[in-house]
Amino acid sequence: MIKKQWLTLFLLLTMLIQAACTAAVGTPANSAEACPEVKDDLKLLMNTEDGYCLLYPADYLTNLPHFIVINPITAPGDMPGEAWAFIQVEATNGLTAAQVADDAIAPLGAGFNITKSDILIEGAQGVVVDGLPGQDSNRMIFIVKNDKLYTLTFAPWYPNANDPTSLENLYTTIVQTLHFL
Repeated sequence: MIKKQWLTLFLLLTMLIQAACTAAVGTPANSAEACPEVKDDLKLLMNTEDGYCLLYPADYLTNLPHFIVINPITAPGDMPGEAWAFIQVEATNGLTAAQVADDAIAPLGAGFNITKSDILIEGAQGVVVDGLPGQDSNRMIFIVKNDKLYTLTFAPWYPNANDPTSLENLYTTIVQTLHFL
């Protein structure tokens, strides 16, 4: 009889300890709590499948998957709008952000005016690459976080423009508010 009581007490304590440990190491019930706060002129974009959230200007559009579009074009064609940000998420395959950036640049050889700089976003080391050839001038950011490679592309990117463009403002907003879930 005493053995049954000790066994019951032991099992009860074990269950309580497991419940306490699970609560301590678990993720918040609502991961949106860690996302940036929505403001009047900014909307929240949350992609729980790919593990990120961010703010973007309220007058931009996010109808296309992974795109934030400035002045969307509704006519048929291959351009989503006047300018856009595209977010791609894939496996890291064991590479760092710097290695991914180097791999994107290496096959091009000499003759391109490609620049690289480091950036820190939410504690994750990233690499900003300007000047990669493409349909449009673009800026790309490669970030590795939570075993995922986040590639953010901003196009068309004109860094020598006299006035900051809407795309540069979108870039700043995304970089300052990007949060990994």
